[in-house]
Amino acid sequence: MTIDFIAIDFETANQFRDSPCALGLVTVQNGRIVKEDLHLMRPPWSTGPEDFDDFNVAIHGITWELVENEPEFEEVWSSIYPNLDNLPLVAHNAAFDIGVLRESLESTNCVIPTIDFTCSLVTSRRLLDLPSYRLPFVAAELDIELKEHHNALEDARAASEVMIRLCEKASVDSLDGLLTALNVRWGRLTNDGWRGSTVRDSRRSRGLPSPRENADENHPLFGQHIVITGALPGSVSRTEAQDRIAYFGGIPQANVTKSTTMLVVGDINPIQLAPGATLSSKMAKVLKLQSAGQRIEIVAGFDFLPLLE
Repeated sequence: MTIDFIAIDFETANQFRDSPCALGLVTVQNGRIVKEDLHLMRPPWSTGPEDFDDFNVAIHGITWELVENEPEFEEVWSSIYPNLDNLPLVAHNAAFDIGVLRESLESTNCVIPTIDFTCSLVTSRRLLDLPSYRLPFVAAELDIELKEHHNALEDARAASEVMIRLCEKASVDSLDGLLTALNVRWGRLTNDGWRGSTVRDSRRSRGLPSPRENADENHPLFGQHIVITGALPGSVSRTEAQDRIAYFGGIPQANVTKSTTMLVVGDINPIQLAPGATLSSKMAKVLKLQSAGQRIEIVAGFDFLPLLE
């Protein structure tokens, strides 16, 4: 087995995902970059500078004037797709980039092919301990040069090197081996829909909701294993809160385990954490796991509720 894939990165003209104006592609074979391509393009149905949002232009620097003589997305895609060679795709925050691809294909009435993909953001979260998993933070942690963030080719190259380094760090010789080791499933895009490349949770308690497919991977609850103890403020029931956790891609748990990353205490009082205080069983277990080195965040109910909105 080998580390073979194509890393992609889209930049868009505005807030709509079917407005791609640049695409970076980096092909990796046997764990080495062998090809790089940057494609500028006119977004589907774009007719002038009014289709380019000032906010997006400030981020990536691509204006209407730079792409007005470039081919449209459909033409670019038709030239790219035959050369993908059935390789899986990799993107940093794949929910965005695969979303751009899917919505652009739909917008232009193109057939959506079956493509497997995974996410270097999701896999980085499983192997690294960082304050943020945005691409510049991950690249810096792994000593990967990222000269110009939001340049489509630079970002695609950095995402490809992240996956290569993560395979080395996990001592595996394929992306499939990496995902298996990290308990992450492949994402898949088809003409009938798509599912995200997300963390599998074989320890999820029976009867609790499953994380929603294609949840926003940048949401603070995404991928978190969350236990609730005590009554939440207001009229929010525990069942409603667990449903919202799953909606945002979190994994609600009934009990504290070695996979727990967050304990929500509905009626937390600072005195509960004072030395000698009588603790609930869940709080006591969390403190014990924390003392053994496990990272578990304790969140008060009134701080947690805004995350469910």
